[in-house]
Amino acid sequence: MVRATFTAWRDRATIALMLVVALTAIHGWCADHPWQIAAIAAFVASIMIGIGTGRLVARRLSFHAYDGLLAADALDTQARRYYLVAWLGIGLALLIVVTLIARPSLLIASAPGYIAGGLFGITTGNLKIPKRIIGTSRPKWTIQAWSRHPIAGAFGTVAVLLPLLPARTLEANALLAIVGVVTLLVVLMLSSVDDAVVRFMTIAGHQSSRIIVHYASGGVVFLAAAVPGCWIILGPGAASIVVLVGAVMLLILALRILAYQLFPKRIADLIVSVLVGLLMLTAYSLPPAMPFVALAIFWHLQRRTRAKRWLLA
Repeated sequence: MVRATFTAWRDRATIALMLVVALTAIHGWCADHPWQIAAIAAFVASIMIGIGTGRLVARRLSFHAYDGLLAADALDTQARRYYLVAWLGIGLALLIVVTLIARPSLLIASAPGYIAGGLFGITTGNLKIPKRIIGTSRPKWTIQAWSRHPIAGAFGTVAVLLPLLPARTLEANALLAIVGVVTLLVVLMLSSVDDAVVRFMTIAGHQSSRIIVHYASGGVVFLAAAVPGCWIILGPGAASIVVLVGAVMLLILALRILAYQLFPKRIADLIVSVLVGLLMLTAYSLPPAMPFVALAIFWHLQRRTRAKRWLLA
């Protein structure tokens, strides 16, 4: 799939350049901030990476055990253990390389975080979250549907503002780091997208803008309430962090919806990653051109989605 997506050498050169720019940006950020702040960020990021890696490996192993050609090996306990350790080890090696480039002293925070997240991801990799909230009889009242409801944005605002009240005595940089991490977690929860629903809404005639509004309502309510709340409690610095994180996640949400209208989920996620990297590269090297590049990307994707509408007779 990767070879089919990046067939031209220009595409591969762009990916390599974006990787270098991303590592340079990570190194610069870690060097400009105190060790405590960088360690907290590295620990949280490593936990998230470890959880994602662990769940991905566990699900892949489950596929091999039930539907793959390697079922005999996947059902062997020792082979399963080797498989898990090998792939988690590869992820840990890559994380160590990135940490050494960013700031070697952060290994004490990133390595334990990745290991803890990986073990948690393995144990929960095959656990399916119940789609229905316990105690309700509404068939469409699922956790994912609730996350994009406007009331979820209000609960997300409370989740961000409540920890800030007792933490106002902390150092300013620590407070801003807490605001950024909590905001990121809340916005991630509010930006879940069901690719199958997006494709069905597309072929049923829904416009891209309507689908984006449908999925972004919770995030918009969150920004409308959390930004003034953070401004009142901590000042404009915290509010600007909430605006930046929320705007970036809404931008990625819109890109994902447009990509899901055109491609299968895995290819769409890969394309979105490339486009986000391109936007980051533009913002880093030529900030004034960033809005024009973003508009060009959205215009091109939105124009292609028109051919996918009304395919359901």
